[in-house]
Amino acid sequence: MRHTHVATLDLRPSLLLMLLPLLQIAVLPSCADRRYDHHLLGTSLAWNSSYDPRAVIYSRFQVTRTGRVIVVSPRFRPGVPFTLGSFRTAGTTDRSVVEPDVLPLPSAPEAHRIETWTPPAPAPLVNVVDLSIEDISDAVWLLDVGVVDTMTDSPRRIAPAKVVRLEIDEDQDHRGPPKTSYKTFDINIAAAADTTDNCSSETASCLQYILTYRSRTGEHNHYAFVSDAARSTVLVLNTDTGAQWAMDFPQKSTGHEAAARDILFMVLLRTANGQTWLYTTFMSGCKVFAVDLEYIDRCTLDGAQPAIVEAGHKPYRITVLGTDTGSRMYFRRPTENEIWSWDANYGPFHPIGFKLVSKGTDCRAPVHVAPGYGGFVYVLRNNFADYVRNNTGSMGAYSLIQPVVTLSSSCSTLSTSTVPSKADGCACLLTN
Repeated sequence: MRHTHVATLDLRPSLLLMLLPLLQIAVLPSCADRRYDHHLLGTSLAWNSSYDPRAVIYSRFQVTRTGRVIVVSPRFRPGVPFTLGSFRTAGTTDRSVVEPDVLPLPSAPEAHRIETWTPPAPAPLVNVVDLSIEDISDAVWLLDVGVVDTMTDSPRRIAPAKVVRLEIDEDQDHRGPPKTSYKTFDINIAAAADTTDNCSSETASCLQYILTYRSRTGEHNHYAFVSDAARSTVLVLNTDTGAQWAMDFPQKSTGHEAAARDILFMVLLRTANGQTWLYTTFMSGCKVFAVDLEYIDRCTLDGAQPAIVEAGHKPYRITVLGTDTGSRMYFRRPTENEIWSWDANYGPFHPIGFKLVSKGTDCRAPVHVAPGYGGFVYVLRNNFADYVRNNTGSMGAYSLIQPVVTLSSSCSTLSTSTVPSKADGCACLLTN
């Protein structure tokens, strides 16, 4: 079995992940096999499972306090050996390591093998699509939808959807995978009987993103939020008590602007007054909504819906990329590679508060932004558009993690390139 890599470079003491010109490797036949070779997984009978480099793409990531990068590789197509991996950034003695090996996390093959799994044995990690990391620890929360081959004509449900809490215990050998232990929480609200998860049915669930939050009130105050685009809800799971309920966000676009496969984005933003808000928006929708999480405990006890307020009107469709764990949200337009930001402290979601953060320099589009060590914000870029069209070639998709290099203030004002066209404008915006 062969293995993939993520391009990185460490420039201590700044500990930055930088882009290197490695694309020429793809045109050298003698390097095609070697780039995906791994001396551990390639010769181990324990990992004797199907592997297709064209099926692997990294879509989400988080960085631990010790500098380990956790990456998600969804099982969109057959041939993905493991759906969660990690690697260490290069140290001062490893400056030549620009494509670190991505090792499975957890390291045991049983934690990822789905071909031979049968109940009642503990379910492996079937298809992790998103992750969230706690600020004060290295506990990683995973969203496992339980369905594989979701970009094919025959998706398969292997196990019920679940939330996983993965505890990481970093050992002294930073080159190898860390020790881990995990606990699972089944998602009871999602329909476990459906076998499609194609986001095009009003009755099937389409779980996409996960966030975690610990409130300042109550004894059992840790929550996991899971967005369900098909049901127009955000599932709320109290991980201390196991209680589950849902917040309704019925604000999709309708008519000719409606999308059959919608996306329900959500982020947590902390404003200057100490409040934490959950912001949501549909890709096909025109409005941004927010929920104050200060009294989320009271909603859990009373079974009441929290107050959902309108936080702004989008001038065009956006792809939400992530946050800096503060008040700033990052986003881009679906057809562009530029990274923009909006600060919740400036008031409603409005173009007057948009700032251009980073311009795209190549065909790799930003797909996720997350904070890391050293106070830097990092971005994951890849050629996802080529992956969707199955046009990545024999070497597969190319993923890159690097710091977000912020433009100067003179270059970050609202430009004419952000004026929405009629093609990408929201239907409700055009009619109002």
